[in-house]
Amino acid sequence: MSKLLVQAVVVLALVGSSGQFAGADQGSSASHHQHLQGVVIDKGGTLAVKVPNGSTYQLNENRSERHGHAVPKVGDEVTVVIDENNMVLEVHPKGTEGKHRFVTGEVVSIGVMQHEITLKTAKGEQKFPLEKQDLSSSIKDGAHVRAELNEAGSVIDVHPEKSGAGH
Repeated sequence: MSKLLVQAVVVLALVGSSGQFAGADQGSSASHHQHLQGVVIDKGGTLAVKVPNGSTYQLNENRSERHGHAVPKVGDEVTVVIDENNMVLEVHPKGTEGKHRFVTGEVVSIGVMQHEITLKTAKGEQKFPLEKQDLSSSIKDGAHVRAELNEAGSVIDVHPEKSGAGH
């Protein structure tokens, strides 16, 4: 009887670990950002997006205007882009897709007070407005990075470039 119990535990452990490996594999090939469909709601006097799983994400009305979108209204269906820290990067009206581009380069300077970042790229030094102010501590002068720019040309996310990737 105990031999059967041990076999059952081993089978359950193997099934559980194979599911974890499958999940880990899917995560490594997926984007860092989630694109979630939701509806704009009023949450305590401010706008938020409620997604189907019940989560709500606070909206910044100024960000919509800077991205060239009208400020969403309560009841509007939208796509919200969430970064790896569960922060809202963008909100797009339903049916519109963000056309983002990526720029790779070396950080020359970060002007937090000026809300800009200067990168040394293949096209020379370029300055970009910084939409996202809370940068990782690994993003500093001299770092090789990959910056994501939104439709308005503002940097919405910056990640260190993996060593040996495209240098």
